[in-house]
Amino acid sequence: MPQIAFLFLSIAKIYHESYWKAFFKGYEQFYSIYVHAKNLMPSDSYFKQYEIHNKIPTTWANTMRAQIELLREALKDPHNQKFVFISESTIPLQNFQTVYDKLMLNNLSQFAFAKNPFTNNEDRNLLPLPLDEQYFNFQWIILNREHAQLMVDDREYIEIITKYMCDNEHYPSTLLAAKGLLHEITQQDTTLVLWPEEGGYHPYFFHGFLDKMEFAVVTQGIKDGWLFARKFGTDCDLTSIDSYLAYREKFDMQSMKNLFDETTSNVLSSQMPHICKRCTIASMPFQIFFPSGIQ
Repeated sequence: MPQIAFLFLSIAKIYHESYWKAFFKGYEQFYSIYVHAKNLMPSDSYFKQYEIHNKIPTTWANTMRAQIELLREALKDPHNQKFVFISESTIPLQNFQTVYDKLMLNNLSQFAFAKNPFTNNEDRNLLPLPLDEQYFNFQWIILNREHAQLMVDDREYIEIITKYMCDNEHYPSTLLAAKGLLHEITQQDTTLVLWPEEGGYHPYFFHGFLDKMEFAVVTQGIKDGWLFARKFGTDCDLTSIDSYLAYREKFDMQSMKNLFDETTSNVLSSQMPHICKRCTIASMPFQIFFPSGIQ
């Protein structure tokens, strides 16, 4: 049975374990899990059993070698056909069946990419690679088995790109471009991320849904078909969106039908333009948020 390998990258724990357990429940033959934790995971964590043995040092800006180690482990299982990178602060927005059906619809990798917009920044100008061969992508990508194997086998581009900041936002797309394989990528991200309009290196952190904007952004993301979303802090109470999540016991179909009531629509139209910028990469059917300056 073809499986999806879920590759979790964590400092020490997965923030909302109960949501992932509910998401995976009943689909054991369709997935595998691998976790790279920078520090020691709690002994009582559900994900402890999936922690890989080999640990690669990481920083907030450079994790690509650790991600490749996750791929190396996941490729040992021939049933794994798609490889999905997940952060510790991510939650699923759709049920497992929906995610599986969408990702197994074809054999392509899936993530948005563009030419490197940071070539004027010495920390992210990937010299000696020519400027027109440098690319940018977000970290939370989905790979097919062929592309995953290419990254594990590569000895050339990884040595160049890991010398620069945010290697995970350049290596996948730059390597696949160098191999002439960009046509084997669906130009679409699957993880909803909100970037503050003022820019910066870190996305918006959701801390709760007392703020109508936070609630509106996430519920619209569910309706729009985003598969995952981040970043949800450990203190973020998610119960107010349970009725919109199809894998949760409190899921309510009427809530989904009423997802875009007048209040939600008004909040989105009045507040969101002041919070984020829209992506102008290619012609992606989903809305995605970039830091100011990438337009």
